[in-house]
Amino acid sequence: YGGDPRQQQQQQQQYGGRQQGGAYYQEPPQERQPQPSERPARAPKRQEPLLPDADIRKVDDYQEQLYEDVMDHKVTGAKRILAVCTDATSLELLAEHDTLLGVLSRELKENSKRSFELSVAIVCTFLCFSHFSQFHAVLQQHQCGNVIMRVFEYESERSQVRKQDMDRRKMRFQELGDSATAEDKKLLAKDEKKYRLQLNRQSKLMHVALMSLLNLAEEISIEKKMVNRGMAKLLTQVLDRAHEELVLTALTFMKKLSVFEDNKEQMSTPETLSRLVQLARHDNPRIALAALQVLYNFSFDQALRSSLIESGIVKLLVDLLRIPHFRHIVLRLLYHFSMDDKCKSLMAFHPDGMTMLLQLVVHFPQPRVGTDLVALVVNLSTHPRAAEVMVGSGLFPQVMLRVLKTRDPLLCKLIRHCSMHRGVLEQMIEVLQGESVRMSKWMHEFVRMAPGCVDNPDLLAEVLGILVNVTLDDIPWGELCEAGLIDLLTRLLVPGFSEDDIVLECVMLVGNLGLMLESAQYVASSRLPSLLQQVLVEKRDDEEIVVQLLFTFQCLLTFEEVREIVLSETQLAPCVMRFARSNSPAVLDQATKTLQRVADLMGEGGQEWAEQIKAFRFEQHNSEWFSYLAREMSGGVGMSPGGYGYYDEAASGGEEEEFAFRWAGGGAADAADLAERDWGNKDVDSFMHTARHMSIS
Repeated sequence: YGGDPRQQQQQQQQYGGRQQGGAYYQEPPQERQPQPSERPARAPKRQEPLLPDADIRKVDDYQEQLYEDVMDHKVTGAKRILAVCTDATSLELLAEHDTLLGVLSRELKENSKRSFELSVAIVCTFLCFSHFSQFHAVLQQHQCGNVIMRVFEYESERSQVRKQDMDRRKMRFQELGDSATAEDKKLLAKDEKKYRLQLNRQSKLMHVALMSLLNLAEEISIEKKMVNRGMAKLLTQVLDRAHEELVLTALTFMKKLSVFEDNKEQMSTPETLSRLVQLARHDNPRIALAALQVLYNFSFDQALRSSLIESGIVKLLVDLLRIPHFRHIVLRLLYHFSMDDKCKSLMAFHPDGMTMLLQLVVHFPQPRVGTDLVALVVNLSTHPRAAEVMVGSGLFPQVMLRVLKTRDPLLCKLIRHCSMHRGVLEQMIEVLQGESVRMSKWMHEFVRMAPGCVDNPDLLAEVLGILVNVTLDDIPWGELCEAGLIDLLTRLLVPGFSEDDIVLECVMLVGNLGLMLESAQYVASSRLPSLLQQVLVEKRDDEEIVVQLLFTFQCLLTFEEVREIVLSETQLAPCVMRFARSNSPAVLDQATKTLQRVADLMGEGGQEWAEQIKAFRFEQHNSEWFSYLAREMSGGVGMSPGGYGYYDEAASGGEEEEFAFRWAGGGAADAADLAERDWGNKDVDSFMHTARHMSIS
């Protein structure tokens, strides 16, 4: 092939090979060496089984091993028995064994401090039996629960001793300060590592022991025995462990015990409450949920609620409200805390939480909002700031629409509470009348909805309560009366037709109508004035209704057109005078105000009741003088002059005793004349005479 060497070199570079034997060939690629990270991993060592092989037919042999002096033989025998117990079908046969459980109980009692593995194996055996209630009796027969409790008490005490010893070592190291050597640091690190290993090892034993005790505590008598031995305090001591399963079991046990007042007082120390709040933030959702459940049981106590609020739990609950898994228990906790005004105020400063609650209300899948949720928002709505946040959240119109659609009485109560606050009411009216909402006729819808709620008194009371709270000047009461409000009130105020709560709301609503001229005319032209008088007689023993009825009559006297009809169609004056003698301060005060109003209006018109009202008021304002006079004339028995008061029927059926009052020898005077005289500067004996013989001792 002889040719130009330079040409051969170019061809060699072009084909990427080298010349050998006059021919060009491409050199095979070199085999890539595997990187260290790509080398095949070593096969893992085969893990030895936790428990040795066992056969139920050799249980007697395994029991014999428990009598050996060598501890390893005891441990092996206990583990083999445990291996048999892992099969649930074998438990019944083992429970019927004559001596097996007794031997295990004795070995745990005598050798639990000598061998950790033996203790774990025997306690785990008892745990297998405790999962089934039918074996609890046989466990108690052989004192198994007692020895497990001994193990748990001993390990708890040893844990406290180790912790105190470790704290002393740390404090001694801190006292050295800068003079601490590297050897001191190394020794402290070694002690801490040893302490952590011991703690982790001990937590495993305490976990299985506590699970066994929890299962046995299904019977209340066994639970009481555990509580008497200090179980409540022992549970609080393990809450700071790093072993999650142990902490979870302890929280479950605490939830069970905390339903009793005495147990709750033992466990609810400030340190425990603080630790529970921390556990409610735990990354493990099961631990966080269990901690919340314990806090829920504690929250029934008002003093503990105050302590928990101080610990900042409200902010935590608002954050957890976003997690569906915790929502149910969080709503219950917030409901308990919403009983305190301080919590309501704190919730008001978390607008996100308030908005989230309304979102849950609006999007609730069932027609009736869940009890926990709606009870919480109803409680919060009683706080002015919280109600303001709700109305301004942008979701309030949707809440109103849901009420009109589903007719949920509890959700209607939310609107009623919001309307109680004057400033919030104005904001609510403005929001509902906005161009984006266009719900200016919402009150008309309530009036139209009310007649259909007669069979649902809870909803009817809330609807009427909302109308009562709306006391703004620009409310179209005339349109509402034409829409059926007067007919509704006339129907509901028929004596004996409605419950007392409905009657009270109706009376208050009539009072609102009486303060507006356009609506007061509708009231005057209806049967409502006479119905109110009948209700006043029927409900004379109900102080709240009587006071409100008297005030409503006072409101109906505001306008002249209505006043004449009310005074002519009712016996208002004598009714009011009867209630002006009431022993109730509230009724007496309101009756006096109403009577004053009636007297002022009837005095100029020459009505027949004017003089009688004037005489009654004189007697009322000079009650001490009349009492003195009555005692002197009736032999010391306190009564009004003549033995009975004005417009009262005489009990004896006789004629009214005639009195002639003379002014220092002057002529007889009537009630009007008496009212104008100055009694304060006169001696009663100098002018008091009677037509009948008096004997003054």
